[in-house]
Amino acid sequence: MPKKKYSDEFKADAVELYETHPDMSYTQVAADLGVSRGAIKTWVHQARKAAGAVPTGTADHPETPQDELARLRVENESLKADKRGLRTDVERLEEERAILRKATKYFAAETTW
Repeated sequence: MPKKKYSDEFKADAVELYETHPDMSYTQVAADLGVSRGAIKTWVHQARKAAGAVPTGTADHPETPQDELARLRVENESLKADKRGLRTDVERLEEERAILRKATKYFAAETTW
């Protein structure tokens, strides 16, 4: 059976789909895209390694300081992005809570005769 060739763009989109949906497993992403689970897992691992998010050092070959610095910079940027996302979520939830409190007061006053 011949091996299927997928474009780099398709692979990047598949990795992005997996990374942006933490509730989805490799199997679910693979089923949605019609590829094998192993292919998705390999693409995600390769993308993380290229981005420096996967430690490249082993017991035989420890991570070089440059590799460690690159990996830590990528992790730092990822954490900063997560923090920004969480802040916007908190602000949105605080606004929603304030709206619900106002609505509760309005309807409570309306039903008091």
